[in-house]
Amino acid sequence: MPCVIPVDLELTVRELDRHVSSMGWDQPTRLFALADTEELLAREPSLASQLLDADRNRRWTTVEQDGLPQHDELDELLRGIAWPDAVAGAAIVTERVMIPPGNPASGSRHDVRITMGVLRDGARCTALRLRAYDSDDSVIVGEELVSGLGELLLFTLSDATS
Repeated sequence: MPCVIPVDLELTVRELDRHVSSMGWDQPTRLFALADTEELLAREPSLASQLLDADRNRRWTTVEQDGLPQHDELDELLRGIAWPDAVAGAAIVTERVMIPPGNPASGSRHDVRITMGVLRDGARCTALRLRAYDSDDSVIVGEELVSGLGELLLFTLSDATS
């Protein structure tokens, strides 16, 4: 069965990927809350002046979470995060080194930036950008590209963390 990524989620993930990519490589992990823009502006009308006109018409507003706790492993960080009910989804941008299976000693390694967004209903989208092919038209987008990370990010939206 083919995957169906919600268009608004894919647009948000692609936008985050482009935004973070504009700042170069070797960045720390970044975490974002995804808020329904219409609901956010209904709750916080003063935010309207901070959003560009184009942003007000987008389904999701991303809110970067500053001051992430110290962590040795990404799963350690994500297992300690819980979002309030007003947060509709979460996104993460992180860089990793990927080694192809089979012959790890071959020296074939790839620096990759993973940008992933998930929604409470389980929808997810991932964008992969390889350092060796660092251009917007070379980004790979899919639903289950890094499934373990997707499960961890979805966990942050569940009641299990509280």
